[in-house]
Amino acid sequence: MKPPTLDRFFSRVYILKLVQSSPATVMNLVDRLRERGIDKNIRSLRPVLRSLMMARAITAELVEGSGRVYCITERGRAELEQYLSHLSVLKAELAPEDAEGS
Repeated sequence: MKPPTLDRFFSRVYILKLVQSSPATVMNLVDRLRERGIDKNIRSLRPVLRSLMMARAITAELVEGSGRVYCITERGRAELEQYLSHLSVLKAELAPEDAEGS
C-alpha cells in the first residue's frame, strides 16, 4: 500500500481522532471538521473512510435512524498512535527553530 498524501494523512488523523472520541456518522464528521476550520464535504471524506475501513482501522455499523456510524478499532488506535508520535517528533524537531526565530 502506498503512503498517504499529506492531505490524506491529516484527514486520516482527524477522522481517527474524532471517531476515537465518539462514534460518528459521515455528516457528523463533516460538521465536527468544519467546527475545527477544516472544510471537507461528504464526497471528499468517503474515499478516506473507505480506505480506513479497508485497512480495518474503523468499522461501520448501520444504526436505525442514524445511518452508518463509524467506530475506531484496535488497529485504528495503533495507526492513530503512530501518526501522533510522528507529529510529536516533527514538533520537537521544529521547536528549536521556533525559539531561535523569536
